[in-house]
Amino acid sequence: MNLKDIFFQDKTVYFYKKWYNTVITILKKQNMQFKIAQHKDKLTDEAYNKAMIELNEFYEINWKYNKPHIIIIDDRKTIDAWRGFKTGEWNAAWADKNKWIFILNRKNLEKESNHAYSKETYFARINHELSHSFFYILSQNGSCPSWFKEGLSIYTSGQNRWKQVPEKFKLFLSFNKQFCNEGGIGLYGESGFVVKLLIEKFGKKKLLNLIKQSKNSKNNTDFKKLFAKIYGFNLNYRNINNLYNKKIN
Repeated sequence: MNLKDIFFQDKTVYFYKKWYNTVITILKKQNMQFKIAQHKDKLTDEAYNKAMIELNEFYEINWKYNKPHIIIIDDRKTIDAWRGFKTGEWNAAWADKNKWIFILNRKNLEKESNHAYSKETYFARINHELSHSFFYILSQNGSCPSWFKEGLSIYTSGQNRWKQVPEKFKLFLSFNKQFCNEGGIGLYGESGFVVKLLIEKFGKKKLLNLIKQSKNSKNNTDFKKLFAKIYGFNLNYRNINNLYNKKIN
């Protein structure tokens, strides 16, 4: 992404460039020029470094160079302008492949979203989005369902601990665009626990193998076939819940 291609309306955002250990303030002018100034952000730096260590270990990647940049956006209006559509209050961060992480300014989080702020959840949010970047590299952008990508980010960031443990799984496979725009209750509420179940039952090696081999997947049908090949059962609610019930009992 070129800075000249970025669109937002007369607001300040922070462009965090990891290897400079600074936050660069970018203010868009009407004539498409940018005013840039450096600004230290020690907490973001701490969260970033911690997440990179944890994710390198989990994904078994030694990512040292060309790491993602973090862009911190001040308000909802700017997020909407940047993304090109009206976003929900739950939308406080997102990732763009392995290059960019966008996150709402923690100082404005409670004003501009429906999330409460804490240092712990801020660190987890950065880990969650960086996890998407690791996933993108390992899968080589193969076709994977949203529950798998989001579930991995929820699991690696430890966000399951703030979610209600489901009695049974009934929604995560039914993801669609409208569901996401409404906050993806089933997707985000269940998928992290599905990933946890797969790792606890079959180990991390199979999961990483699924990610790596998904590079050849072209659609959801391909992914389901790959899942069945690796895990030995078809991906559906009945089989996942049977596995879940055996674990509980």
